[in-house]
Amino acid sequence: MSSSPTGIDPLHIPPVLVNLGIACHYCLKEKTAPNPLLQCACRHVWYCNTECRKAEWPTHTYLCDVYQTAEEECGRKLLDAYWSIPKDRDTLVVTNFGMLEEFISNTERVVTKTLEDLLGRPLVFQERQVVGWEPHCLACGRTDALFRIEAELAKRNTRPAVLKPCPYCNLSFYCCESHWRTAKSKHENEPSPYSRDNLTQCEMNKRCLEDLRCSQIISAGSAVGEFTWRPERIFASWSSVRDIDWANYEYGLYKAFKAYNSMGKRFMDAMLRAASENLSMPLTILWSLEVLNGDDDAWTKKDVLDIHVLGADELEISSIEVFEEIVHRLPLVKTLVLTFIGPNLDKFTGPEPLITELKTCSDCIHNERSIAFNSYPMTYHQYMDDRDSTKPDLAIAFNSGCSKSDIESWKTTYRALSRKRVPSLFTASNEVEAQRESVLFHRSGIKFHPELHPRHNPWGSLILKIDSKTISRFSENNGWISGGWQ
Repeated sequence: MSSSPTGIDPLHIPPVLVNLGIACHYCLKEKTAPNPLLQCACRHVWYCNTECRKAEWPTHTYLCDVYQTAEEECGRKLLDAYWSIPKDRDTLVVTNFGMLEEFISNTERVVTKTLEDLLGRPLVFQERQVVGWEPHCLACGRTDALFRIEAELAKRNTRPAVLKPCPYCNLSFYCCESHWRTAKSKHENEPSPYSRDNLTQCEMNKRCLEDLRCSQIISAGSAVGEFTWRPERIFASWSSVRDIDWANYEYGLYKAFKAYNSMGKRFMDAMLRAASENLSMPLTILWSLEVLNGDDDAWTKKDVLDIHVLGADELEISSIEVFEEIVHRLPLVKTLVLTFIGPNLDKFTGPEPLITELKTCSDCIHNERSIAFNSYPMTYHQYMDDRDSTKPDLAIAFNSGCSKSDIESWKTTYRALSRKRVPSLFTASNEVEAQRESVLFHRSGIKFHPELHPRHNPWGSLILKIDSKTISRFSENNGWISGGWQ
């Protein structure tokens, strides 16, 4: 049972379709032309019908009761900040999207702080999602809330503008026909800079929608990241992961999930993308070890392979079984020592260090191969200070966000890694983040391995995620390498 004061399950993450008002906030069912959704009084969530609204009312009531007051309290401040963004004088189309993104992030912070002050408590995850996932016009960046605030402050009697979705992808929005004409060509025809396959933003949105629908089928409406596939076959000998890609996993996926084969190739392609979300972690580890060690394959024959995962959190904990893929691809390794280190681990493994052994497949048990799991709820530099200087084979930080949060703490960690010459790799979810982290590493005097500078990660997740704090940006779990060294 949830310990949240709202009664909301803190581990249930509603899909993006809910947050964008395309699906019911309670039952997750998508709207259709015959069955449009009903907007709640707070004007930030939608329901299939009054039954769904009543069913969720005991948990939604807290946020619903204060949202309108919050908009009234911070409305003028938000509107003044919006109009300070450079725009075309005649069309009101934004000309500086960097400033717009800063405005979107700042709006989320301001509204969150106002709501928390009114509620007298921090927002739980699902409530933060409601605040952080407001659709924006592709051309001017305004939201329905901003149009309402503008109309109310101007004391207009006319109904404020309401955003409309792109008729093809449903995941991008516009506020009027003139702004749609401005944005449509780029949205539908120009390859997005965030696509590996030269897809347009509209095509990438369609893929996101396909993946979200796939996830609802295979995970009963949960987020794609909660679907975990652990391939069961074991390799007879080490085989390079630099010479293959995700297509190499298609046959195994089709074999493991025969029941879904009848749904067709497009569904199975979406299922492979879902599987890549978590498998990206062990395969990125194997790929980086191969790159860092070059022609020396001694690491593939060690009795004990020691991997440290820095800043480990919920994703790593919930996906822990996929790390068995490392021993499945390294048949000469007898023991994988998997050590998670991160200050947030106390929420999952308790406040004290945890040392245990993970359950493995029957073949690994038969061949006396094991995975030792250690968990330390602390920062990595604290971990290094408290223990001997034995170096792991690899220290890796997945999507660390070290340029956005806990910056000074992360700086202490990556400087210590470099100083002690620990083989290390940091990943990021998008290019902008990877470049920013790279700059921080360089400022600390870290010199990258020639192949481990900011670049696409060949084993990054295939799942595209819409960045809620931008108009057109996407991210991928471990999609980019920020830097690697030894």
